[in-house]
Amino acid sequence: MKFKIPKKVAIPVILLLLAAFGLLTAYLKYEPSRHFRGTEIPVLATPERTGGDVLSDTEEGIGDEASSSGQTGVIDNGTAGKSGAAPSSEEIRGARGSFNLLLLATDARAEEASRTDVLLLAHVNPEDNTVNLVSIPRDTQVNLPGIGLTKINHAHAMAEARGKGSHAGTLAAIQAVSNLCRCTINYYVKTNFSGFEHFVDTIGGIDVKLEAPVKLTYNYRTLPAGEQHWNGETALDFVRERKSLEDGDNARQRNQALVVQAIARRLLVPDNLTLLPELIRQVKEDILDTNLTDADMLSLAWMVRSIDPEEMYFVQFPGSNGKAKDPLVGAELYYWIPSMTAWSEMSRQLLGDEPNE
Repeated sequence: MKFKIPKKVAIPVILLLLAAFGLLTAYLKYEPSRHFRGTEIPVLATPERTGGDVLSDTEEGIGDEASSSGQTGVIDNGTAGKSGAAPSSEEIRGARGSFNLLLLATDARAEEASRTDVLLLAHVNPEDNTVNLVSIPRDTQVNLPGIGLTKINHAHAMAEARGKGSHAGTLAAIQAVSNLCRCTINYYVKTNFSGFEHFVDTIGGIDVKLEAPVKLTYNYRTLPAGEQHWNGETALDFVRERKSLEDGDNARQRNQALVVQAIARRLLVPDNLTLLPELIRQVKEDILDTNLTDADMLSLAWMVRSIDPEEMYFVQFPGSNGKAKDPLVGAELYYWIPSMTAWSEMSRQLLGDEPNE
């Protein structure tokens, strides 16, 4: 006995089957663990030993001894007189199947050499569906080749100033972070102030809840406590603000994490999920430089939508305040003196195989 399916029923069924097939195809292609498992993960930088800025786990940390001896801004890592050597395999951390992505935001204006105003290292594990964020203060003291002990945000600017171009600045910043964090860097995304602002506007702004009011020094207004909706301009002013904050740059980095979470939440909005391919295209217009492919971006967006932003693990690179004479300006400057002893332990959890507590 044959049954004839009415046309008005058949068409919706066919469309439903096609939609299901499309979702299955997208799943097989872009589902994060599948996508990155089948992708050859690039290695852009591995830790170098340049004057003692990369240490083994048994060597002393930077900043700890300087603070206890009262010599702020002095690096004493116990490697004086030792010849440079490649880091051991233990120094290049990273759980199997995971990768490290570096987010850089520059303060580019006109034709000036730009510094990295934001350095955010994301350790992504598609298999476990986790993201750990490490904020690196822009004033972190590092040893840059041919310069000496200076701020990490000078790496990008100095490479540009030497006439090597913006991409050379990107690579210099990537290597500086790799040396500091003793990890490989696999992917990067670089944007500037205007790119960030336009990106936030592209996704329809962000919703943020402030526990206390925040005064925007250069915008001459105060953001009230409580829930509010921001456009790109306000979001940019917020992530840049540090002068009015009691805890200075430390508080600014916590605020940056708050905005990262707000962006993740915004990407979860159903209207944005259906527009992901178009959003990817528009986002690429706001990005100055990246080695992520369109497929990589779609896969990461897929991953972000399934992560509770509140569960994103965020820390600041450990260290302490200090002052030292900077070789570039010839004057004493404020620094964030990194504690490599503390980072050695912290990195095992953040970039290694150990689960978060």
